[in-house]
Amino acid sequence: MDRAEPPEPPGSESPSPTEPPATPPEPPEPPAAAAPKPRTPATVLIAIALLWLLATLTAWVATVSAVATSFEVSVRYAGAWSPLEFIEPALIAAVAVLFGLLAIKVRSGRGWARHIVLITTAIALAAALLTGVGLNPGTGTAGTLLFALLLVLLLLRPARDWCDCDAPRHSPKIGTAAQPPHQVVASLLILWAATGIALYVGATVILALAADEANLAEERAAWAAGAVIVLAIVHGALNIAFSYHRNWARWGTLALAAAYAACLIITAILNLIEEGTNRWLVLALLCLVPLALIASLATADARTWCRRPTPHDSES
Repeated sequence: MDRAEPPEPPGSESPSPTEPPATPPEPPEPPAAAAPKPRTPATVLIAIALLWLLATLTAWVATVSAVATSFEVSVRYAGAWSPLEFIEPALIAAVAVLFGLLAIKVRSGRGWARHIVLITTAIALAAALLTGVGLNPGTGTAGTLLFALLLVLLLLRPARDWCDCDAPRHSPKIGTAAQPPHQVVASLLILWAATGIALYVGATVILALAADEANLAEERAAWAAGAVIVLAIVHGALNIAFSYHRNWARWGTLALAAAYAACLIITAILNLIEEGTNRWLVLALLCLVPLALIASLATADARTWCRRPTPHDSES
């Protein structure tokens, strides 16, 4: 009969040959130093300062226009108040707000804001030079130099990199928000400009009819001006919805643009047949605007902008 072996004293256990010897824990790695945020380039800072200067000057013009309109309304209508009288100062104030918004968005590195400033500045420069207003000494020359400097600053490489999320020195505030494609930016710019012009023209015609200053058939002109104002309000709502990726707003704008193009073409043909004047040529040229808008809203970029996100897109 085997005899039981005495138990080993405590602390004398030998490590199991299958278990590796314990190794001391590795010291934690020091945290990596955070990369310094890129500073705003000097060209972008100067461009932002110029945008705020334009916003301030435009706000001052809007204030003066509102005060002058209030005085004119009180004298002309014996204390009566007409909201249509204040369409012009309201539109000027909207432009001032737009300049301030663009300055904020360019500071944040939004590419669409930079493109809007480039487009509007180029159009303003071309219009000022073609009409000769930008060559007048004093205010005209100063405005031309200001817009030219703003255009050049935003065309330089530092400004392009600041608003490009793929560039190494882009703005840290760009974020992950969806950036509208160039076609969408151009379409919205045309739509908002047309909305403002329609509001101004409709209000001017109605006020002229009310003051008996128009040589038109008053009833037809009043109905036409009212329809223009209603369409401008409808387009404003569609523009806001289109900015928020609503596909029904894109289709609504396409339908209205097609209707405008058809009306302009029919009117141009009738003028060519009946009158034989050059008015048909002006109408034909105006028809290019809704046709260009239709082509822009029908592109793949505009369709993608209004496409609803799918669960697959959210997973990716």
